Amino acid sequence: MQEPKKPLHHHLLDYFLPHRRNNYRPHLFSAVSIAVLVFAVIVFEGAYLVQTKYVFFNTDFLASVLPGALVALTNQDRAIQGLAGVTEDALLNKAAQAAAEDMAANGYFAHISPDGKTPWDWLNQVGYTYSYAGENLAVNFTDSTNVESAWMESPTHRANIVKREYTHVGFGTANGMYEGQETTFVVEFFAAPAAVELAVSAPANIAIAETPVAEATTTSTSTVQVLGTQTVVADTTGAAAAAAPAPATPSWLVRLLASPLHTLWAIFTVLFAIIATALAITVLARTKVQHPRVLIGGTMLLALIGTSLLLSSELAGNVQLVSDTQPAAVSAALAN
Repeated sequence: MQEPKKPLHHHLLDYFLPHRRNNYRPHLFSAVSIAVLVFAVIVFEGAYLVQTKYVFFNTDFLASVLPGALVALTNQDRAIQGLAGVTEDALLNKAAQAAAEDMAANGYFAHISPDGKTPWDWLNQVGYTYSYAGENLAVNFTDSTNVESAWMESPTHRANIVKREYTHVGFGTANGMYEGQETTFVVEFFAAPAAVELAVSAPANIAIAETPVAEATTTSTSTVQVLGTQTVVADTTGAAAAAAPAPATPSWLVRLLASPLHTLWAIFTVLFAIIATALAITVLARTKVQHPRVLIGGTMLLALIGTSLLLSSELAGNVQLVSDTQPAAVSAALAN
């Protein structure tokens, strides 16, 4: 005669909580379960390293997922301020990509290129006419959430992100060498397109609204250096800039893939909390008779997860807002 199947809640109780039926030894801490969890932690950590150290540098994967994720994060921050979202623009993407590739090819990180090109030259190059424009830069990219957080913590970058007049945004990414190591450059262009054709090629028409701020701030997450600047071209016709269509929302998968460190932290934090809670309950429930294997296995799992979190954070580094040594040079170049 076939035994009746055990109800699902019995399986859950046996797996996570100590009681008489499982001899006060949750199946979570069995040899098989521990081996599976160790393997899972190694797989997740390995996937993170492969994605950030190989896939980002050797494929077009980053370029395909990053813009959508950063648009979503930007619009999230704008919504908090009660502002309408910005929409990704093909011409701004093209200008940002050209700027990113130039920095990667020539190994510099600045608004002004070694040959004197300003951010607005890249916009002119692709034929984008604007009434307002701004540029944010980041280098040493590892996580889109970290980049957005670093920009929002800097007054100038935040001013670009939450500027009411901006309706469109574009992104470019490129891999290259900077300060002796391979890295990813990220360029973000904000703009409000001109309602009529404007002559933006003459530097005399350009006035700085904000020059890059000189600051040095460090927070925890990724080693990202950032720079930001913006400009205004007066629309003498008084015509309003073209309204942007409703911004598209990327899928949750795109956001996860563009923020590998935060995704890994979320997975490991939940796993750590579950194991720690189950271990604490087991210890408290059997104060006189403890299962050494449960204590050893649980402690080993917690140590492995904690080590993986620390390793991932160490490899990502700290977000840094480096001192910008070029404010005067930027202002002079645009005022001439």
